[in-house]
Amino acid sequence: MLTIYAPFNNPNSKAWEVFNGVKKSWPEQVVVNDNNVATEPLANSMFWGFVNNNMALIKTLEERKQTYWFTDTPYFGRFDNNNLKPDNHYWRICKNKIHVPYIKGCKSDRFEKFGMQIKAPNFKGKYILVCPSSPSINEYLGQPNWTQETVEQIKRYTDRPIKVREKPRGRGTSGPSEAIVPLSEDLKDAWVCVTSCSISAVEAQCMGVPTICDEKSFALPVSANHLNDIENPFFVGAEEWLYSLAYQQFTPEEFKNGTAIEILMDKEIL
Repeated sequence: MLTIYAPFNNPNSKAWEVFNGVKKSWPEQVVVNDNNVATEPLANSMFWGFVNNNMALIKTLEERKQTYWFTDTPYFGRFDNNNLKPDNHYWRICKNKIHVPYIKGCKSDRFEKFGMQIKAPNFKGKYILVCPSSPSINEYLGQPNWTQETVEQIKRYTDRPIKVREKPRGRGTSGPSEAIVPLSEDLKDAWVCVTSCSISAVEAQCMGVPTICDEKSFALPVSANHLNDIENPFFVGAEEWLYSLAYQQFTPEEFKNGTAIEILMDKEIL
C-alpha cells in the first residue's frame, strides 16, 4: 500500500498534479492522508516538497529506515505559471532521498526534448557564483547558515570576487520564471558554481561551469565536494548524468497514463 501525504489545506497546490496521476497508475492500493495533521508516517509513503509537516514525517521515516517517495520540482522543464499544461512541465520523483541517484546507461531521448546544449568549459570565468538552496533544504541538511558559512570558507581559498544568487521567488512560487536576471547570465562569467543541493548545478554543467556541491547533492557524480579545490576546478563531462536526470522526472500526464511507472520499473527504482 502507498500512503500519500497531501496538502488538504490547499486544493490548488501543484502537488495534486502528481498525486492525482499516481492514484490512477500506481501498482498498489493508494490512500491519501492530510500532511497538515499527520504526525506518525506509514512506511511506503509519498510526499511533495516540504510543505506542512512533510519534513518531520520524512525525517521520521529516514530514522526508521523505511521507504518513502519524494516528488518536487524537476531538473528540466519546470512549470511556467504563464503557460501551464498537463504535458509541458515535469516533476521529479525520488526513492528514499530528496534527489535522484545517477543511473548509468540511460538513453538521451528524454533529455533531448528540452533542446539544451552542453558546452565544454573554458576556465576563463572571473568570479565565484554561490547558489544557495531554499531555506527548507538547508534546514533539512542541518545547514541553516549555509550561505554565510560557505562565503567565509570560499575566502580562505581564493581572492576572486564572490556573487551570491538567492533562489528567485515571487507570485507564491520560486524558480526560473520568477528570476529578474536569468541564471544563464550569472553563469556566463562564473569560474565555478558553488551550491549545497540547488538545481542550478544542472544549468551550470550544461554551460561548462564546474560545480562544487554538498555530499548529499544529486550533482555529486559530476562535481567537486571540497572548497579547497576551487582554484583547480573539477569537470568530467555531464552528458550521461543529464540523461539519467531526465529519466527520473515526468509530466502530470505521464504520472496519469502510467509512463512514469513503466520507466521506474524498467530502471528498477520501483
